[in-house]
Amino acid sequence: MNSSPLPELTLSVTQGHELTYEQISQSIDSLIGPETIESEKLLFLKAMSEKGETASEFSHYVNGFRNRSIDPGLEAFSPHAIDLCGTGGDKAGSFNVSTFVSFLVASGGVDVIKHGNRSISSKCGSADLIEAIGIPLAPSKHILVEGLKALNFSFLFAPQYHPAFKHIAPIRKKLAEQGILTFFNVMGPMINPARPAHQLVGTYNPAYLERMMQALENNGLNSALVAHCVIERDEVKGVDELTACGENLVTGFGKIKTDGVESWSAEKWGQNNACLSELAGGDLDQNLKIMENILGRNCSAGLLSTILINASTAFKLCGKVGSLGEGIELAESLIVDGKTKKWIEKTYSFFQQS
Repeated sequence: MNSSPLPELTLSVTQGHELTYEQISQSIDSLIGPETIESEKLLFLKAMSEKGETASEFSHYVNGFRNRSIDPGLEAFSPHAIDLCGTGGDKAGSFNVSTFVSFLVASGGVDVIKHGNRSISSKCGSADLIEAIGIPLAPSKHILVEGLKALNFSFLFAPQYHPAFKHIAPIRKKLAEQGILTFFNVMGPMINPARPAHQLVGTYNPAYLERMMQALENNGLNSALVAHCVIERDEVKGVDELTACGENLVTGFGKIKTDGVESWSAEKWGQNNACLSELAGGDLDQNLKIMENILGRNCSAGLLSTILINASTAFKLCGKVGSLGEGIELAESLIVDGKTKKWIEKTYSFFQQS
């Protein structure tokens, strides 16, 4: 006999009621339960998408899924670490900005605990680039800790820490085929199982800016900035990260506190405006070449500015610098002095010997 609470919860959602924390916990257990009928999962998520979750509901879902993840055992580093990532789904086809910036920030002495996956909507995901420079996707806890000690960096491959998601993936795929997106499309970057205290996160959907910010604050982060860059170009309406190519809608708390959602242009960081085409990425081989060009300062001005903007913001969020201007100077010096390039070379050697 099926005793899933989803049908009753679906009815409540359809009637426009806000779910309580207990109801959300029940819905999560049912969604990740292999015994729950697939059609019930589909109808519930469809109803939630049509209603639109409140800020409180979204915050509870982030909390619930993060609590059900596997603990990587990095609590000694989490209180001063940062994660940088985006939701994906913006169809911009850009270079792996947040991944490269993670390398740059780590080379500047800041602990980075990055949480990510392989490519879903682009040709090269964060895990693809990370694996290409020698970082293993399934290291032991010991190697994760040693990586942070030696390199200020660890990567948590999402499928390894969120096994429950395999029971939801088929439903999400069916909904996507119907053009229906759910909170799962924006929640991924927010459920880092190591719980770093700081985060710079981008979203493809500006409607989620404040909900994401509130969820991060409610779930115990010290500082965070959520961003969406508005761009009007053919099918691309926005980018899931800070860029020098449009107006950045941002909202944050902690070290970078905003008054609601603010609009920041490249001038906020002392950078020039650029075209989105300057951020174009490709497959893994192409992105490795672009990374080499960035390290040699042979990339487009717009891409370099975008890299500096994100790194500066990350440094400010975790208290490494006192201003965005200082962050730009630090980020630029790490590239010019070759420290980031040396860090990447050291990273490859470290994991080869581990």
